[in-house]
Order: sequence, then C-alpha cells, then structure tokens
Amino acid sequence: MSFEIRIGEEEKKEYIVVDKDCPDFLRDKDICIMSTPKMIALMEITAKELLDKFLDQDHTSVGFHIDVYHKAPAPVGSKLVFKARVIDVKKNKIVFRVECLMGDVVVGEGIHERAIVSWSKFAESVKKYLSK
Repeated sequence: MSFEIRIGEEEKKEYIVVDKDCPDFLRDKDICIMSTPKMIALMEITAKELLDKFLDQDHTSVGFHIDVYHKAPAPVGSKLVFKARVIDVKKNKIVFRVECLMGDVVVGEGIHERAIVSWSKFAESVKKYLSK
C-alpha cells in the first residue's frame, strides 16, 4: 500500500453552529453552544476528507486516536473553520494537527490519528465482532 500523502497537506471545512449541536444539559439552562463531541466529530470528518483525496476505492481510513482540547465556546450561528493538517506519516498511520477556529479564536485544537485500511479487511474485522 503506497499513497502520496505528504506532511503539510491540509484540508479546511466551514461549518455554522446550529441548535442541534448544543448539549441538552446546557440548553436546559438557556446556554446553546457547540458540544465537545460535535466539535471532535467535525475534526475527524475533516481529516478523513483530506485522506479520501488520496485513497483508491479499495481503501478507507479509520480513526484510532484523538487528543483534543475544547478551549472556547461557539454559540449557535457561529461560523467555524475546521482544519486538519498532516504532521506525520508512518506507513499506513497518518497523524494530523486538528483545529476549530471561530475567526481568530481557537475553539479547539489537538492531535488526531487515522489508519489507512483495506475496505474488505475492515469489513471482515467488523463482521467478526458482530457475530460474537
């Protein structure tokens, strides 16, 4: 397996915070900001979309590690920019620096790792777990 993924490759994704992004425990207090799980999901999606540009139809990527700080609130209506930049490549393992920005405010930042895998081997592995 050889793909031309280089350190420095970057993907950006814009997103507007909507009401459904708010956790219930805050909404109940009339505070509506993006939840940490939603922010992390969008960081992972941004990294995956970057890798998808380099992969053939027989391969995909799966996340296996994330270490993120949620540093500032992003209220409903906020325009966010998610960034994923490749900072290391080791065989089929790709390390990203991920960020969530609201203008010049860093809402979240951290490290995310993904592994490039064969679709067929991945499907076999999942089926083994489902049959247990």
